[in-house]
Amino acid sequence: MKRKRIVFFLVCICVVMWVPAAVAANQVPQMEIDVALRPDGSAHITQVWTADTDEGTEFYLACKDSGYLTITDFSVSDENGPYTFVEDWDVDASFAEKANKCGILETDEGVELCWGISEYGLHRYTMEYVLHNLVGSYSDADGFNHRFVDEMSFFPTDVVLTIRNQDGQPLTDEICDIWGFGFDGQIQFEEGVVRAWSEAPLEGEQHMTIMLSLEKDVLFPLRTMEDSFETVKERAFVGSDYASDSEPEDRADEALTVGDLLINVLVLALLAAPIPAVVVLVKKLRKEKPEKMMKAVEYFRDVPNDGNLNVTYELGRSCGLCKEDSLMGAYLLRLISDGSLEPEGEHDDPKQVTLRMVRPPRSDDPYDDTFYTVLEAAAGEDGVLQPEELERYCDQNSKPLTRFVDSCVREAKQTLIRTGCFKGTACSGPKDLTHEGKRQLEEILGLKRFLLDFSLIYERGVTETVIWQDYMIYALLLGIADKVAPQIRKLYPEALPQIRQFERYVQYAGYYNGILFRAYENDRYRHQAARSSGSGGRASFRGGGGASGGGGGGIR
Repeated sequence: MKRKRIVFFLVCICVVMWVPAAVAANQVPQMEIDVALRPDGSAHITQVWTADTDEGTEFYLACKDSGYLTITDFSVSDENGPYTFVEDWDVDASFAEKANKCGILETDEGVELCWGISEYGLHRYTMEYVLHNLVGSYSDADGFNHRFVDEMSFFPTDVVLTIRNQDGQPLTDEICDIWGFGFDGQIQFEEGVVRAWSEAPLEGEQHMTIMLSLEKDVLFPLRTMEDSFETVKERAFVGSDYASDSEPEDRADEALTVGDLLINVLVLALLAAPIPAVVVLVKKLRKEKPEKMMKAVEYFRDVPNDGNLNVTYELGRSCGLCKEDSLMGAYLLRLISDGSLEPEGEHDDPKQVTLRMVRPPRSDDPYDDTFYTVLEAAAGEDGVLQPEELERYCDQNSKPLTRFVDSCVREAKQTLIRTGCFKGTACSGPKDLTHEGKRQLEEILGLKRFLLDFSLIYERGVTETVIWQDYMIYALLLGIADKVAPQIRKLYPEALPQIRQFERYVQYAGYYNGILFRAYENDRYRHQAARSSGSGGRASFRGGGGASGGGGGGIR
């Protein structure tokens, strides 16, 4: 027994000693990148990394030469001063030998910029170098498609990249087009510069690739290309969610006879005949899949996904359980149920009903408060929101609404990624979910099944955790409010007046939601057109093919 205790004690010591080493990890939470474009198409680049390290001997940043890129004037400094440049960088040198030194290592693909960690802990490293031939001169424009941040051995949490003209000439939407690829974030024109920033950690295969096009004679690049920048753009757009504006080239076909035309029409008719049947079949299969999954799960009686309405919406939408236009309707109904909005002039026709702004929401959810603020601004000084008033406001002030919806979706995706629900960085169906993601999805499926069978389950105790008003909010989100309401009436006959009133609330929320969603869609289409044409906006998660640079980096 004594021997077993000694062994157990030694094992505990080993575990305690091992845990800090396993938990601790090198981190670079912040990266700031400044790109100053020079007249010859080169760029003076300054990178500032806030790093916290506890292992390794050096940092490295790779850059593939792409057949034309070269780097000179590399230097490094930290809060203690500049580093000494070493001509022949030795990767195998010791920690002490690399301390306060930097150098360039040539590789088969290009170069690696290297510098010693010098001292473990939290430090700010500033790297400067000149990247030659970044901007190319094409037949129709000047520009580049460059990967400034590639996959790292650590995940940068916040990345901010600024592109400016070194001579001070502003970069504006009038002379410049911009696009971003590979990260969850934005790229915008801001006060004469282009600024891109991440809104979520660059995890997995994410990167920050920026494509920029300039009018001729803004710069005078030394690198001359025979093809057009349009070809660069088309290649980068492949797989992205940018919509290409380029039209296919006209082809000079040989003249067709009447017989040729008749044959072509018959062939096309035969080929097209099965298409409607295929479309119907695909729609049927898509509908059956969630229903089949729902039958396989247990009832879920509580609020799903820890009460995060955004997560329920995003997970449900990506797996075919929620429609895209259901989110704002659910928030509207929740504000009415909370007493923050009070319908006036109760009427069977929702067009005759106004919404009075009573008070800010009492919930702890900041998105309730944000949505209430948007509606409050639309209501004006009298604090009464009318349908026509809301339409006019949304036509003139659609950005707050778009920002609200985008923020809800972004918060949901970040939560799902952070909690390990996605296999990658996005979800287009159950196949993209981890075990935890499927468990979260089963809560939504279980709740939907429970709500559809509500009147068949004679367990009045369910109201101890969730009241029927909350169920109706989720029923609206899941698109089954019309099926759930009659069951609630059947199960709670003593509360019939309140249930009838709440059914009207659902109708009002649906009507006002229609106004809001139409405005959101219109703004999204306008924004997408401007974004695709290079006016800035949200970066595309995918795409960016054909980029120069890249090559990764990290600590070793």
